[in-house]
Amino acid sequence: MSAQESFDLFGPAHLITMLLLLIAGIVIVWAARRWASTGQARKTAIAIGTFMIVQEVLDRSCHHFLGGEPLREVLPFHLCGMSVVLTAIMLITQSRWIYELVYFWGLVGASMAILTPDIKYAFPSIVYITYFTSHALIVIGVFYMTFIFQYRPTLWSLAKALVLTNVYMLLVIPINLVLDTNYLFLRHKPEGITLFDAFGPWPWYIPGLEVVGTLLFTAVYLPWFIKDCLARRSPAASDAPA
Repeated sequence: MSAQESFDLFGPAHLITMLLLLIAGIVIVWAARRWASTGQARKTAIAIGTFMIVQEVLDRSCHHFLGGEPLREVLPFHLCGMSVVLTAIMLITQSRWIYELVYFWGLVGASMAILTPDIKYAFPSIVYITYFTSHALIVIGVFYMTFIFQYRPTLWSLAKALVLTNVYMLLVIPINLVLDTNYLFLRHKPEGITLFDAFGPWPWYIPGLEVVGTLLFTAVYLPWFIKDCLARRSPAASDAPA
């Protein structure tokens, strides 16, 4: 498997891939909400989580054995790699605690990775397929727990996600130094066209992404904040007994 440097950002293959993943996500969540019993929904969540783990192992193996990438560079320490692991655990265990973190990592990090992928392989490479599928399943997993099991983030979830993201970044710094890697892109920007390019060279893009990340985390929480404000102002809420 050779690297394909001709990946066309927002080209036909990329656009079709995103459309198919969007349709697949809608169908999975809608079908589970429409027809699945609670028990069936839980079994489906476990199946999706298990599939994510198997596919992540396949993806990492392809990078290493077929793509020739060093083992130290294909460990799941990038934000999306860790999100795959956490999303799988969340789906298998129905963990609300993990959901409160993955909600933000998934809707912001994985979505951006789908829109502006850091990928060297073009369709129909197996790595292209596993890359987009794994990132899409992070987002699908979040929506599955939201719409099927009625999980939701809170203001505390937002604060926790911001703190844990920075704690995780600090933990990855020594990993990069010991392994001579670039997890979380803390040592240099990814090679493709990404959001990083808007914030200048290293290290200036790091605080820039901190600010943007905080704004995006806040943005994906905003619908819930508005919903809570409207609920508190509704006549039913005001007429409720103390």
